[in-house]
Amino acid sequence: MKMKSLALAIASAFIAAGCAVKPVAITDEAHLQRAADDQRRLFAEQDPVSAPFTLADAITRALKYNMDYRTRLMEEAASLGQTELASFDLLPKLTAAAGYTTRDNEAFGYGYTPTGSISTVPSAAAPMSHSFNSLSFSWNVLDFGLSYLRAKQLADQSMISEERRRKAVQNLIQDVRNAWWRVEAAQRLLPESDALLAEVDQAAARARLIETRKLLPPLQIVAYKRSLLDLEQQISVRRQELAQSKLELAQLLNLRPGLDYTVATPRIDDPTPPDLTAKIETLEQIAVHNRPELREEGYRARITDVEGNKLLLSMLPSLGLDTGTNYDSNKYLVNNRWASAGLNLSWNLMKLLSLPSQRRANESAARIDETRRLALTAAVLAQTRIAAVRYRLLTQEFAIWDDAVNDDGRIVGYLNASKQVGLETELELIRAKARGMISKINRDLVYANVQGAIGRIYNSIGLDSLPLDVETHAPEALAAQLAATIEGWEGATFAPKAATTRIPVAVVRVEGLSTEDGDAFTTSLHRILRLSKIATVGANQPAPYRIESAVVLKSPGVSGQPSLMRLKLIDQDGAVLFEAEQNSMLMTPVGPDQWRALGEGAAYRVIDPVRLHLSKAGLASASTLTARPSPTVDEQKVPTAQTLGEVAVSLKIDTATSIADAIKRGEDE
Repeated sequence: MKMKSLALAIASAFIAAGCAVKPVAITDEAHLQRAADDQRRLFAEQDPVSAPFTLADAITRALKYNMDYRTRLMEEAASLGQTELASFDLLPKLTAAAGYTTRDNEAFGYGYTPTGSISTVPSAAAPMSHSFNSLSFSWNVLDFGLSYLRAKQLADQSMISEERRRKAVQNLIQDVRNAWWRVEAAQRLLPESDALLAEVDQAAARARLIETRKLLPPLQIVAYKRSLLDLEQQISVRRQELAQSKLELAQLLNLRPGLDYTVATPRIDDPTPPDLTAKIETLEQIAVHNRPELREEGYRARITDVEGNKLLLSMLPSLGLDTGTNYDSNKYLVNNRWASAGLNLSWNLMKLLSLPSQRRANESAARIDETRRLALTAAVLAQTRIAAVRYRLLTQEFAIWDDAVNDDGRIVGYLNASKQVGLETELELIRAKARGMISKINRDLVYANVQGAIGRIYNSIGLDSLPLDVETHAPEALAAQLAATIEGWEGATFAPKAATTRIPVAVVRVEGLSTEDGDAFTTSLHRILRLSKIATVGANQPAPYRIESAVVLKSPGVSGQPSLMRLKLIDQDGAVLFEAEQNSMLMTPVGPDQWRALGEGAAYRVIDPVRLHLSKAGLASASTLTARPSPTVDEQKVPTAQTLGEVAVSLKIDTATSIADAIKRGEDE
């Protein structure tokens, strides 16, 4: 009875303890402590920011400190750990067991006699209390085979994790490249835009003063104020986009919020985007061979194949072997220690009935894997071609905005020149500057998008810019290797735009001015024409067109000294193609600054006629390409002699360097 009471009491205690569990909320103090610890650990042990980031430095720092990428590393480590654990399932089972049993009375019982009658004397084969232990060794052949196949699947799963890490690295490099170039643009443009916004505010204040004093017609000044507001709104929207880019890059680099940093402005001798010279077919072949997603599908197909083998293997008989040593303290036993061995064979014959269905299921799973891989291959080919097309479209858009910036600069220069000689108002100059700033922001953002499009091409073909074990390399070495890889890739994939030969226009020395004043006038005329991409030469050099100018100074008056400027555009046959006159009022005494301004004004008057006649003569843009233009995407044909897989094998692509070599081989072919 005592034993029964004790057992009942223990059971009641466990039941009561289970029913007593209630949800307990985490306290605010614990949340605050957790938040403080997380923030401290998030930015702990980071290298200090001591110098402006180059693009390679930014990518290296992102790979070292970006939390999303570090999460991928942990997932890969966990997958490798599962593979190691699975290898232990291949070992036989070695089981050690021990126990103790007791009861509150003797285990007496009546037995049968040889004659079949029940014995009248009770007997027991075990004492009230005794202990026992054993050490057994067992091995199941079927379980070993299934464990081996399961280990192979986990090994392939770890390779999938590796490919996903490769993709994470490629995406991170792409994101950092996009953000870095935007920050570089913002670093240059934000001070300019802030200064211009201050000028716009001052112009708006002057406009309000003019409106108050009724110095201009009401409709004119209100329309002008409205245009200033529109321009200010457009600049502010673009400025907001620029300002956010710095926060985006800081998040990718895992920098502490609010930390001020700068990027190293690259030296760009020619900002014109280069031509994509690599053949699109070669890029597609490399993409199909190298993209992590397609390699992951290869491992998935192997996992599916092994899964089918596992199911077929499970239908075989199960053969089990076991042996061990045992001990029992039962005093009634003749032998308290003994060794045992056994052989067990079992077979579930009903599973054989599902063999045809199982084979069909395996074939269906294999077809699904193949279809998914082919669909992904089509997507990869499309992404690669779209990346190339997007790059070419962005280079065209950049050229448009670059021309817009040059034209806006010409307008601002013309208004500056007009203002200095008293022809235009300061309000129109502010509005022209605002338009020019918007064009400049758009151009530089498009240039950042062009750089992002280059990164997208690399991302679409699965370029590995860095070694897989980036964690074992020093940041400086990684940055140097990355910079070298990017430079090599761009050299293999892109080429500077073909040099152009411009048809020059001769500028004849101005008549009616002294040597010093004429030099100031002619120098400004040359400078503005060259900024407008019109080649100029001296009067004594051969050219199909020439510009003649003359300035006639009249007697000074109360307001200044009137002047008359005459301009002519003449072809090589002596025919006058364009002629114009401009009256100006110069402030006395007339200095070099006014002659330079007058020369700029002359250039702005003659630019459009020069371009018009060059175009009519069949010399559009006054340039001729000296190199064969790269073929467009639509002009290129996908090879049919080899499949993509055969081409990838023939390319023998192993590393990022060999991929660049493959591009060169594709160009040679």
